[in-house]
Amino acid sequence: MGMGFRASESSWRALSARRYESVRDARLNLLPREITSSLRTCVDAGANAGGWTEALLDLFQPEHVIAVECEPRLIGPLKGRLRPYSCVEVVDAALAASDGMGTFHQLRHPAGSSLLKPRPEIVREFAADSWDVIGEVSVKKVTYDRLVANEAEVSILKLDIQGAEMEVLVNSSDGLQRTQSIIMEVTFTPHYENDSGFPELHQLMAQKGFGLYRLSPPYDRSARALYADAVYVREEILQQLNRANP
Repeated sequence: MGMGFRASESSWRALSARRYESVRDARLNLLPREITSSLRTCVDAGANAGGWTEALLDLFQPEHVIAVECEPRLIGPLKGRLRPYSCVEVVDAALAASDGMGTFHQLRHPAGSSLLKPRPEIVREFAADSWDVIGEVSVKKVTYDRLVANEAEVSILKLDIQGAEMEVLVNSSDGLQRTQSIIMEVTFTPHYENDSGFPELHQLMAQKGFGLYRLSPPYDRSARALYADAVYVREEILQQLNRANP
């Protein structure tokens, strides 16, 4: 109901454990209804296996979804999984600070692969035999501004690109100005060489005109907090929410 669905529809949707978990995993429940009530273009950067895009399309009807992924082990299955959705465009590239080609570090667990090299000390924080580098490949890079150059508005940018978030955001201007909200993975301890943590990203988002709206519970593996998902919304939208809920 907090997402804007009627009580009867909310109850029906919540009865499905699978649907409920997919919504929570995608962090769509952390977005304000002012965003989700009318979705135009949505970008799934770091689309992985396509779960976030499918969760989005299970709930809403965005005009266009751009799913961005470059991990060779994932791109083929991703295209197959999302082929039935006519509104989805799959881009085989890494979202990056500049256009061109770059070296992509492949981890044993594909979801951790990145343009940045993982720090040796972070390996012990995750499951054994998951964060070791098993190869390097050359991949196409694309900037966010170029990716959304033809989009009038981006309602949601989901940004899960394994440490490269700062470089992408610093080097984006026009694209971010047309973006209404961002769901972004933020880390509390360094994961990759030359990555940026939550404090630096939070400061940058404020400079770019976004405010923190919600923060998910952190992932911790019963030890230190490693990362969480942060939802940022344009300040002018947040101000409207403040006036609507004095």
